[in-house]
Amino acid sequence: MTPSRATAASVVIFDLGEVLATPTDLYASLAARLSQRPAAVETAYWAHRDAYDRGGTAQAFWTSVLTDLGTPVTPSLIADLTYIDTQAWTTIRPDAMSLLKALSDSGIRVGVLSNATLEMATAARATPWAEYITDWFFSCELRLAKPDPAIYHHVTKELALPADSVLFIDDRLVNVNAALDAGWNAHLWTSGPDTTDLLTDLGLLRPV
Repeated sequence: MTPSRATAASVVIFDLGEVLATPTDLYASLAARLSQRPAAVETAYWAHRDAYDRGGTAQAFWTSVLTDLGTPVTPSLIADLTYIDTQAWTTIRPDAMSLLKALSDSGIRVGVLSNATLEMATAARATPWAEYITDWFFSCELRLAKPDPAIYHHVTKELALPADSVLFIDDRLVNVNAALDAGWNAHLWTSGPDTTDLLTDLGLLRPV
């Protein structure tokens, strides 16, 4: 965990992928549907992901991925891959669910800021854990993605809070540093227990 500015937090903002959700079997699941090697799927997946996260369509994304893999494109295949992908990134771990509930029960404003697809944004808002989230910010809807400085300034404006009252937790150092540059109090995600300790030390959670 990388500590930053010490300040009273008015809202806690979490990244989604690799922070609240850890889809360890994503590439294996996609590869099994495609009869491909997981490593090849992962390479093709990330080669085209940025445009999808910025509001592109599932059709365009998976067509590019499948073309790279030499796999014929069909509507049913795209539907299956989109479902696997969306479920993987919006199903959060039990400890993350407990953390969000604890913050919500303590009256803390909680948000999500994620580079995510339109399907993920829709699915996340329909999950059981959505009741604990007060503020949603998705790259696909904003047409901005972390670590673009503009996305942090947009979120600050939408929250209508001082920048230094925003506590942000992300698993990528480049995103954390960009948040720090925007005036946020940002920390690098390392684990659920470390984050609970941080929030407890800051007085946002009661000691267990």
